[in-house]
Amino acid sequence: MMSINQQKGFTLIGVIISIFITSTGLVAALALANMSIKGAFLGEKRLIASGLIQEGIEIVRDVRRSNIEWIDWDWYGNDGAIATSTSQDYLVQYDNASLLLFAETPLKIDGDGFYQYDSGTDTTFYRKVTLTKNSYQEAKVVVEVKWQLKGQWHYLTAENHLWKWKD
Repeated sequence: MMSINQQKGFTLIGVIISIFITSTGLVAALALANMSIKGAFLGEKRLIASGLIQEGIEIVRDVRRSNIEWIDWDWYGNDGAIATSTSQDYLVQYDNASLLLFAETPLKIDGDGFYQYDSGTDTTFYRKVTLTKNSYQEAKVVVEVKWQLKGQWHYLTAENHLWKWKD
């Protein structure tokens, strides 16, 4: 004969353990999804920053190219007026053929999606172009873009060298 007090179903401890295991799995899945979204957002910002760096280098190359002679380039100085190893910081803008004096100014984005300093909405991006005269034949260009994301600064930097190719 079977006992009448035989219990069927879950005990309270079994239910608590089941809830704990399920909630731990859900928390882990949500944390993974959150990290994935943050990574994608940071990747987007890094992609924009790399484009701004490339644009900065190309602008300096175009400014240099617009000067017929190496020593006619205002930054480089006539007859080597600027000493070797001298570094100067500048701002550059796609629609301006000159080097602008550096100031800690955020780039703005206009209605057409162009980044510049004149008009538009402030962005989180800052760009600094550093020119260094390595010799009377070479100038080093370093472009740094920084941006702030959730209170943390991120930096991306690239370097290029310009050479005197004409006599």
